[in-house]
Amino acid sequence: MWRSLLLAVFLVPCPVSLLDLEYLDPTKLQTVASAHAQKRAALHIIRRYSKQVFVEINHLWFYNGRDSFNIKTTDGFLFIKASTGVAAVWGFNYYLKKYCKSQIEWQTQNVNIPKFLPFADETVVANDRFRYYQNTCTVSLSFVWWNIGDWKKHIEWMALNGINLTLAPVAQEAIWARIYRKLGMTQREIDNHFTGPPYLTWLRAGNIHGWGGPLPPSWHKLQLQIQETVIDSLLNLGIVPIIPAFNGHVPVEFSRIYPNQTFYNVKPWSNFGTDYCCGLFVSPINHIFKKLGKMFLEELGNMPGCHIFISNPFNEVTLPDFDTELALETAGAIFATISEFDRRAVWVVQNSMFVNRWPKERVEAFLDAVPYGRMLVLDMESERLPKYYSFNMYYGQPFIWCMLHNFGGTLGMFGNMITINKDVYEVRSHDNSTMIGIGLTPEGINQNYVVYDLMLESAWRKSPVEDLNAWAAEYAERRYGCEATEAWRFLLKSVYSYEGFGKIDGSYITTKKPSFNYSPWAWYNSSDLFQALNKLLFLNNSTCDSKGYRYDLVDLTRQVLQYRIEQIFLKLVDERNTSRYKDTVELFLDAFDDLAMILATDTNFVAAPWFKKARDLGKTREEADLYEHNAWNQLTTWGPNGQLNDYACKQWSEMVAYYYRPGWAKFLYGTMRAVNRNWESTVKPGKVKQRLVYNTKNVLLRGMRKKSPYGMALRLYYKWISIPGLRDLRIVTAENPVDGKTFEGGDYYEPDYVIDK
Repeated sequence: MWRSLLLAVFLVPCPVSLLDLEYLDPTKLQTVASAHAQKRAALHIIRRYSKQVFVEINHLWFYNGRDSFNIKTTDGFLFIKASTGVAAVWGFNYYLKKYCKSQIEWQTQNVNIPKFLPFADETVVANDRFRYYQNTCTVSLSFVWWNIGDWKKHIEWMALNGINLTLAPVAQEAIWARIYRKLGMTQREIDNHFTGPPYLTWLRAGNIHGWGGPLPPSWHKLQLQIQETVIDSLLNLGIVPIIPAFNGHVPVEFSRIYPNQTFYNVKPWSNFGTDYCCGLFVSPINHIFKKLGKMFLEELGNMPGCHIFISNPFNEVTLPDFDTELALETAGAIFATISEFDRRAVWVVQNSMFVNRWPKERVEAFLDAVPYGRMLVLDMESERLPKYYSFNMYYGQPFIWCMLHNFGGTLGMFGNMITINKDVYEVRSHDNSTMIGIGLTPEGINQNYVVYDLMLESAWRKSPVEDLNAWAAEYAERRYGCEATEAWRFLLKSVYSYEGFGKIDGSYITTKKPSFNYSPWAWYNSSDLFQALNKLLFLNNSTCDSKGYRYDLVDLTRQVLQYRIEQIFLKLVDERNTSRYKDTVELFLDAFDDLAMILATDTNFVAAPWFKKARDLGKTREEADLYEHNAWNQLTTWGPNGQLNDYACKQWSEMVAYYYRPGWAKFLYGTMRAVNRNWESTVKPGKVKQRLVYNTKNVLLRGMRKKSPYGMALRLYYKWISIPGLRDLRIVTAENPVDGKTFEGGDYYEPDYVIDK
């Protein structure tokens, strides 16, 4: 209701039809590669699935600056006519989903193309100019250990889903290393500045430096190869790469190199100490600001067709005496740098810094420093904390409606599907809307694909899905190869029904540091969750044995056990000083054991691939050990002393068995020996898991024994379906929010847009 009320508020009178979008014109940005080159790139992907497809590309088939495709079957062949290569591949996937009941996702696929192709004759025009993809964190949380082959596979997924604007994986550190050496930094200083691979996002943002480093030369070499391959592949498909630009952050050694220039000392971020925090921010009125920006772009090299740049100068950054004037000067300096380098430059900015307590006049001044149409704002978490209302549809600058959904790459079934199915269409059709695209901005992928599938379909659907239950049933049939309507009805009613304001960051009792000071909550009834598992288990259909079905069976069983663990936790708190406490502790730990076992039945829920890919990137034993340490640290303490403990936690089998469970066991057995169960007053429980990290590495790398997912899920269902003495978690909704905070007008409750500490 509150979202509908907001739509009645008068917004800035600058609808899309009146925006100056000359520089954000897909007919120019997406046509760097010739129609012939794009056809070849599109067919390279399509022919992996079917040889019965022919493609024709004509850049004249854009419709008012929007991609289009036509699919038509004739004489047993599918003919696709499209405006770009990516539109052609998008059209092919559209045909697979709608006419062949097939599904291609991040982790699983179920493709069934009949010998005689189903009839189709349909033209689809994109609703918006852009379908954007990625968060600046994604490269560190999901892509960090990828090789060129991984990137090629993911570009294929982007094209299949019509993504036409995305962040390019640029080897920024390799480029900056060359610049730093030219300016007088020693190799030792450079090594001390660069973080390890999983933390490069936060190095680039100016939040930290040095932690997890140094970066070996082989890392730079690989990233340069990835950069060249990926950007070339994107352009050949008609996908627009976004290139990084200088954001003002430099190493502390710059005060020595430029003693007469003005620098701002960045304040500590997330409790990182002086060894790893507090770099410098160049004053935007200093001549070296533009000099450094120009050096970076020139060192990056000439990239024909790359006119879109991203720079986020104040993302979770605090400067002394930061004011509107400094924000305005910084915006002016960044845009001047990129526009002097490229006269057609457009600046992309994440709105994350705006929601971190910026007053409206500061946001407006920052945006007004750039000519209208030369900045594109990513409204990063529109499904939960939309800011286009608060900032008057961004004061005349166009924006993209983005779904963030995931923090830290964590696991946990969750989604705002009702909101997604409504708000995108309402905002797009608003009289004063400046929305020119939709986007996916998860910090981590490989989870809850159904939510992303629904969001991606808003790029072509002209109105909301009328019946989400029917839509989910069709999704399940494509994913499983069989009907699972009832199971998905309960999933939509439970885990995918979230409409609150509280941040769902994947931080559950299962993965939290041991403590009694938690108050777990949910947004659904446990009965609906357990019914979903019941219906998924008892489908009475022997054809349901696809990878997608097995994945969801494991994931849903994991969700049920996660819920049970939180229920038992509440029972533990209630019984700390009773004779029943010991039995409840054993029940709690038994649930962890079962959780580890069900996760071990699917390779998507085990830790070994993460660590193997990290080690495989190392060219020497020392490099492999360095990467393994980085891989461990990000999943666990996220810093030298648990600065962001468990922010990127993973409910993977080995992690549950050898890290999370031992931590809780040590804590709970300790409370049994403590007076009045008050162990926390004498021992800091947060230290428990930190001490376990390096003692369990070899055990985790050996992995878990794999068993049948169905048999295991069935056994666990009967074991855990009815446990006496447990109470449901408290329900949190928009009307009954976290901590009693309520929505008032257009300025509803929102936490600081920072990583939880």
